[in-house]
Amino acid sequence: MAQRMVLLGGAHSGKSNLAHDICAPLENVCWWGTGVELPQDGDWQQRLGALRAARPASWKTYEGPWAWPVSGVREPQGAQVFVMDSLNLWLAAQINRCTALYSMSQLKTHLEIEFQQLLSALQAIDCPVVVVSAEVGCGVVPTGEAGRLFRDLLGVWNCALVAGAHHGVSLQAGRAFYWPAGLLELPSEGVPLRAVDTGFLRRLLGLNQLHK
Repeated sequence: MAQRMVLLGGAHSGKSNLAHDICAPLENVCWWGTGVELPQDGDWQQRLGALRAARPASWKTYEGPWAWPVSGVREPQGAQVFVMDSLNLWLAAQINRCTALYSMSQLKTHLEIEFQQLLSALQAIDCPVVVVSAEVGCGVVPTGEAGRLFRDLLGVWNCALVAGAHHGVSLQAGRAFYWPAGLLELPSEGVPLRAVDTGFLRRLLGLNQLHK
């Protein structure tokens, strides 16, 4: 089974930059940017544009929350690594699109079905996979139902991602801290949390031998 890695962190903690740096030496990267276009938000559009401009032309990119998985094309063909950036933006887009269509209980059921389909598509990929997601739930409880649903589902889904991954990385103020994820057995005494660089993470994913 190809290696799976989850990158978790707060807003602007360096998650997407780390994912990009891991892949930077590679020629054949499949990158799914799930950010939705927001023409009315100049700051967001500028950030989205900068992220897209940083990706080499050789990379295969899917832009937008519904750009992948493409019907009948679950696996990125010939990719050295697949990156989903990010689960939280994907969930936010799903909630925004579906809030007017369902009651809150129906929306939760719909989103859980969508996530299981997404998870199955990610699990079917036979190259290393990196999924970026935000850590939520440590701050103020959202006052609206949709906000609370976002927080609660993302927390549960992050757990599901980590349970099916080999490696986890927490981002704090640009520093990456490594810990074994659900597919690796922990020794009874645990393992120390340690700061790591992109080279170490690339080796864990088996990507060092795949440089340009």
